[in-house]
Amino acid sequence: MKFLNKLLTILKSKFRSKTLIPDTDLILGEAGSLSDGYILLSNGATLDLEAAERFRMLRAQLDRQSLSIEKTDCLAITSAVPSEGKSLVSINLSRAFANDPEGSTILVDCDLRKPNVHRFFKLNNAPGLSDLLVGGEIYDKVIKQVEPGLDVITAGSHVVDSTRILESPGFKLLLTELKKNYRHVVLDCPPSLMCSEVLSISQLASATLLVARAWRTEKQLVKEAVNLLKPHTLLGIVLNECSDSLRQYGYYGYYGYLGKKPSKKASTDLT
Repeated sequence: MKFLNKLLTILKSKFRSKTLIPDTDLILGEAGSLSDGYILLSNGATLDLEAAERFRMLRAQLDRQSLSIEKTDCLAITSAVPSEGKSLVSINLSRAFANDPEGSTILVDCDLRKPNVHRFFKLNNAPGLSDLLVGGEIYDKVIKQVEPGLDVITAGSHVVDSTRILESPGFKLLLTELKKNYRHVVLDCPPSLMCSEVLSISQLASATLLVARAWRTEKQLVKEAVNLLKPHTLLGIVLNECSDSLRQYGYYGYYGYLGKKPSKKASTDLT
């Protein structure tokens, strides 16, 4: 299996634009939408038309893959190790899904060890998922609308044993309830080689995406993550922070380049 056979799209996380918009405008949905070309980062939104288009492409490719024959898709997103950009992908892909006219989207921060979603949306982390499953918090109180068509459940208060919580019957029941009410359910999961709960989460999802960082993630680590997730509906790999050298081909050439025979460096064999 070649690397590009598992590659769904290439994303760029080294954003050149420094144009940030106020967080309040973003949360209120008055500015900074993905449709307008704004990518959401942990310190605000930045205008990057090319990267925004990549997330829309990824959503289109996932739609074509027909993640589930059911009405609702449940997508788990993970990485092999930390700092690969899985939260950035989870968040901005969720924003792309939120444009679906057939129903709304909810993003759940399942990384209870090192939660990140709340930082992007400038939300309080608690109450959240852990408070709902352990603390008896009310269901409606942990769901926060952040953009039109997009709700979020943050990770919640710190817990000692996150594995036990995410493998509990309560978490399974929660996903069942979310699937009834949302067209897309996106789960921002912990790194697959660091946390055992990813395996149980991926079994509950319709499909799993693995995020890898270009020219940074070790080949062996990606292979181990792929082999670990294969039995659990692994759909493909999203390559993050690709080399800016691809820009020489131009905006449309960028797409065309990916359709051509990959170079020796790009077609690293993962098997």
